[in-house]
Amino acid sequence: MTARPPPRGVPFQDLLPANLLVEKSFFATARKLYRESAFSGGPYVESFERAFGAYLGSPHVLGLNSGTSAVHLALAALGIGPGDEVIVPAFTFVGSAWGILYCGAKPVFADVDPATACISAATVSAVMTRRTKAVIAVHLFGRPAPLAAIKRAIQGKGIALIEDAAQAHGARIGAKRAGAVGDIGCFSFYPSKNLGAAGEGGAIAVRDPAMADRIARLRNHGQKLRYHHDLTGYNYRMDGLQGLFLEKKLAYLERMNAARAKLAAAYLGGLRNEEVTPLGGGRDSVWHLFVCRAARRERLLVHLDKLGIGYGIHYPIILPELPPFRAFAGKPERYPASIALARSVVSLPLYYGMKTVQSDRVIDAVNGFT
Repeated sequence: MTARPPPRGVPFQDLLPANLLVEKSFFATARKLYRESAFSGGPYVESFERAFGAYLGSPHVLGLNSGTSAVHLALAALGIGPGDEVIVPAFTFVGSAWGILYCGAKPVFADVDPATACISAATVSAVMTRRTKAVIAVHLFGRPAPLAAIKRAIQGKGIALIEDAAQAHGARIGAKRAGAVGDIGCFSFYPSKNLGAAGEGGAIAVRDPAMADRIARLRNHGQKLRYHHDLTGYNYRMDGLQGLFLEKKLAYLERMNAARAKLAAAYLGGLRNEEVTPLGGGRDSVWHLFVCRAARRERLLVHLDKLGIGYGIHYPIILPELPPFRAFAGKPERYPASIALARSVVSLPLYYGMKTVQSDRVIDAVNGFT
């Protein structure tokens, strides 16, 4: 009997299948954009802003160059500055918190719910003070944070609610979509996101027209009329090519999210190893990442490496432990759930276009870990 070859590996990510959905249409229109030299802002960005706003149910969407810029401009537009405190999860990507330092404010880290990896009303209330001016609620890994409860906790206190929806494009929160519930919604379109650009990109969603006007000026050197710089502004404009690409891809977002949900369901139904516990996503998750906890993570990673199974660690270090934030960290006992997650999480492959045979290989690999 001829020996069977070892199974091929599975990459952690493959962005090509999603991008192929729009390849023909994008390049056909990109020639027109190129000849019009509509490279910075302009009609293709504006068209995407309208389309994404309609999708979100938000009257004002402003395209930007990154999700990090979105959080920064949200805080800047609110007038956050020295002496102000902004609550942010201890366990999240660093881009959720940079804007606080950029504005000269104080980051105050809240622990997360160990079941969801998102902040909760209880963890926010535990660190809220009279100096708190904003809460950044991160919809981590595609699962929405409990905004209704958080809104009740901050109601009447003059505290703004900023949604970091960088990992939750299309997620539902009741009748609304993530990013269109709080005072300001922030998005990243980094290529690996559910709605990924062909480079860097971001956006802000707001309901208030005055706030939208202020953000529009802030992203463009503080000007509304050219060379009339009324505010201290930034160069955070979106490229025309990204606006074009993102509008083309937006038409497929629901399809891509449905495929992610199907893969997640296969994992949840097939993983049987008690040492590798999936982090529940809830029915409204868009499964940006499929994250598990593993007490013996390093041994698991060696096992996956041997089998050619890709993985990610999101995230190995909590924000209070990073050098730029240590001055604001407080005692580690304040973040037990965040620390436990950082020491145990591992993300399994999950992306649009992933084949059943590939997800089966991942399931077999995890179930075979001892």
